[in-house]
Amino acid sequence: MVRIAEPLLGTRAEISITARSDAAASAAQEAVLAEVARLEAVFSIFDETSDLHALRRTGTTRVPELLEVLDLALAWCDRSGGAFHPAAASLSELWLQAEAKDRLPTALERETAATAVAGPPQLEVLDLNAIAKGWIADRALRSRMLVDRNLASGWLSLGGDVVHRGDGSVRVGIEDPHRPYDNAEPLASVELSNEALATSGGARRWWTIAGERYSKVLDPRTAQPVDHVASATVIARDGATADVLATIALVLTPEEALGVVAEEGADCLLVDRDGGVRTSSGRFEFTTPRTR
Repeated sequence: MVRIAEPLLGTRAEISITARSDAAASAAQEAVLAEVARLEAVFSIFDETSDLHALRRTGTTRVPELLEVLDLALAWCDRSGGAFHPAAASLSELWLQAEAKDRLPTALERETAATAVAGPPQLEVLDLNAIAKGWIADRALRSRMLVDRNLASGWLSLGGDVVHRGDGSVRVGIEDPHRPYDNAEPLASVELSNEALATSGGARRWWTIAGERYSKVLDPRTAQPVDHVASATVIARDGATADVLATIALVLTPEEALGVVAEEGADCLLVDRDGGVRTSSGRFEFTTPRTR
């Protein structure tokens, strides 16, 4: 039985759990969704009472979940050479102001903003959303599967993040970023078995300045918008890894992204701005034939 709950983490949540009885499955679904809601209160950038906002204000925290994800984010920042950065929110503010003034940021403004991000982490603009959503989905589902031996398998979807744990597998459809319609056929599908999938993209997110559109996906190293990749889908061993790699893949060149994904033993599907597709493996089954 699939249950839909919304909103959680600002997106639609779907969950399905197979258990020895319907009652056990229903109870497990309730427990997983409650854990997602609890963790949302830790990581939310929209809730001024969240633990993340407290860390932004005070510069310190003792919340173990927050410390764990922050350590992961900083490690990935280093590993990606800054292509992912948990304090890149200030760059968005630069472009938001540019849109309000209807003029592009100057080269000096971009350089100054990127240099500030490259320095010591600016906790006052810390944003862990690009890694926390996958981490939360995985932690909530995995914890319940480990605790309750009545459960055989389950999957949880939070927006573009899907985690499967337990027996069997689940087939997941991947949206075509150039046809983002509710009733459109998926671009491709893939089987997940004890894995996580995340999809990130900027095709529907942009600033408009002087009549031109600029992607809201920014390279933290340059403060420049990047739009060469319309969407990136990554399959990895856990939700946090899939989530952060999908974000990194939007910033790096396709060749660089495929290399980083391969180093992690993950798989990916990249759709470029012109509709071209690249994959790291033959796992992805396309709705219509594609050149890979």
